[in-house]
Amino acid sequence: MARAPKVFTWSDGFHRYTVAETSRAKALAAWETDRDLFKEGVAEEAPDAPDAKAALAAPGAVIRRAEGGLKSAVEKLPKPRPQKADQAEAKRKKALAEAEAALEAAETEQRDAEAELERRRRDLDAEAAALSGSWAKRRTALAGTIARLRR
Repeated sequence: MARAPKVFTWSDGFHRYTVAETSRAKALAAWETDRDLFKEGVAEEAPDAPDAKAALAAPGAVIRRAEGGLKSAVEKLPKPRPQKADQAEAKRKKALAEAEAALEAAETEQRDAEAELERRRRDLDAEAAALSGSWAKRRTALAGTIARLRR
């Protein structure tokens, strides 16, 4: 038993195309398109379309009717999904904030390391000065002992 035809329709903004076929694939073939208009959300099953009776009277024949023109076509275009753009922007902002925080942490770590090196440098300078002063006193004492013993 053959299946009853269903009415399918889609519009390019200038014309409305209606056809009665038994499946979506056959409707796409009748419209001679390589695109899956149903998957894109452009075509739909429409049993109460204005041209449904004419399409059912001649199954497989495409009924073409003039439509609203460019303004109507633009209004019927799928609306962009702001959620994905907002989500992408939120991810970008989060990644930016994380990168800035990592940079700040690295700069703080670098400043701390440089301060520690400077503290160690001052300690070594003080130790070198003390060693030099100690050496000067010791050398003077030993030179005095040698001079006394030579006389």
